[in-house]
Amino acid sequence: MKPAAFKKQESKWYILRGENKFGPFEYGAMLAMIQKAELFDYNYIWATGMENWAMLGEVEEFSKDRLALLIQSKDPISHAFLQRGADRADVKIPLFAHSDQHFFDGDCVSISDNGALVLLNNPLLLPGQNILLHFKSTEFTENSFNVYAQIVRKNFSRQRLNVKSGLHYAVRFTEMQETGKKEIQTLIKNYHEYRKDAV
Repeated sequence: MKPAAFKKQESKWYILRGENKFGPFEYGAMLAMIQKAELFDYNYIWATGMENWAMLGEVEEFSKDRLALLIQSKDPISHAFLQRGADRADVKIPLFAHSDQHFFDGDCVSISDNGALVLLNNPLLLPGQNILLHFKSTEFTENSFNVYAQIVRKNFSRQRLNVKSGLHYAVRFTEMQETGKKEIQTLIKNYHEYRKDAV
């Protein structure tokens, strides 16, 4: 008997874009589209057994907890996940951001040489939008640094900075000074050494 957590993996999924319906898609294909930034938490999806169309971010089968459980289970479907091309550090880094109109604060929760996952105090940013990020110094790096980035995905989050926030943004770095590159590499190196010592 298959675990209840994965009972809908065999479902055929449909995607609503405007007035057009696309599908059916296998669960693994949906996962691949999520990772390629072709499918977002605010896109509406449906599968047999669902009463109505729902935003992907609100569907249990695609929650962060479910996807993490899926990876840990080593279920064959987990091979649908793309391998990360860059080493990363999952560490909280306070930051400021600027969108050409407003300044706002936030936290970086994961960072690599080419991008980051950030929790920002602005729920109105959109994929494709360019922002400037100012990373503050942390225990893993001595200096602050700036990076130009483009938003590639936005996700609903249970983690909140305050009542206004509730969105994680995946960003890719588009421009940074050499000092910024060195600071990120130092941060990732120090983070992994810290984790190794903590074990």
